[in-house]
Amino acid sequence: MRIGVDATPLLGARTGVGWYTHELIGAVADQAPGDRLALLPISWRAARRPLDAPSRPNVSVVRLPLPARPLWALWDRTGLPPVEWLVRCDVFHATNFVAPPSRRVPMVVTVHDVGFLHHPETVSPAVRRMAALLPGVLRRAAAIIAVSGFTREELAGWLPEVTSKVTVVHNGSHARVAPTGAARAAAGAPYVLMLGTLEPRKNVPLALDALAILRARKVDLRLVLAGGSSPLLDVPALLRDRNLGEPEVTCTGYVDDGRASDLLAGARVVAFPSLYEGFGMPLVEAMEAGVPVVGVRAGATPETVGDAGLLVEPGDAEGFADALERAAFDEGTRADLIAAGHAQAQRFSWAKAGAATLAVYRQVSA
Repeated sequence: MRIGVDATPLLGARTGVGWYTHELIGAVADQAPGDRLALLPISWRAARRPLDAPSRPNVSVVRLPLPARPLWALWDRTGLPPVEWLVRCDVFHATNFVAPPSRRVPMVVTVHDVGFLHHPETVSPAVRRMAALLPGVLRRAAAIIAVSGFTREELAGWLPEVTSKVTVVHNGSHARVAPTGAARAAAGAPYVLMLGTLEPRKNVPLALDALAILRARKVDLRLVLAGGSSPLLDVPALLRDRNLGEPEVTCTGYVDDGRASDLLAGARVVAFPSLYEGFGMPLVEAMEAGVPVVGVRAGATPETVGDAGLLVEPGDAEGFADALERAAFDEGTRADLIAAGHAQAQRFSWAKAGAATLAVYRQVSA
């Protein structure tokens, strides 16, 4: 079987969908060595930009200068050019919501979440424009992959006519490089880690409010915000409003794989106050690493964490502060959370995701 994959998320700095695409390609390639995967990045600069693709004998890259925004507009209006003109394949996987038109090749589309429906103010105009194309894409898709049961239910409520085509395939974790121990050695005071792009739905204000409460209690716990910034969230203003800054709060900006691994290894707690999440790979990553998780009862977080984390209501700063303090310093609580986290993390792996996704490919291409 020849599998075409939208590899656009592999261009540039790797974030959530980029990790999904990279890890899934590697897992599918490993489990189907006789199949061929052709990666198609949709970008005018695809021929020149580096592509962070898994290195496998059965994985190749199709380098075509494809201007993304004009091409999506052309596809929406005319249905041309179909995917068959761009890449030779028996099935095509659209890894990031939207998909090119097809005349005969079955299309598999991954939906990570539909946060743009509930929180349109938290996404860019480009994402809102892409979201307008999604209903049509999903109606003509041969199969839809949802990364959680939560996302499947969100899709069922929004577009009930596509529900029968949805298969839940949970993500794995990031499988980062081994930590060096540098973060723990350099940190000094114990710290809470938030890992991921700082955007409005990540609920950074709740983490800051909880930290301010802990500082007022004289609890020596710092916060590290490790992730790129969004123009939709003014983090410096949030810090000024709460009279917080260094050394209580450290903003690292985007961190590469090695730095993220070190920060995770040195953390006492991973905070995940996100208001809306389709899965939450940092949660699995934390549980695998033996770091207790504190989150909120929102989105897919309860599904991903199960009973292995401390969860509070999304606006409960006092409760979030209490949970952070318990997870960081109560040794009995820590031991329970770490053990439960290891067990919960075993439910998720890219090997499982690759096998389930490959089964979807085979079903629609039969």
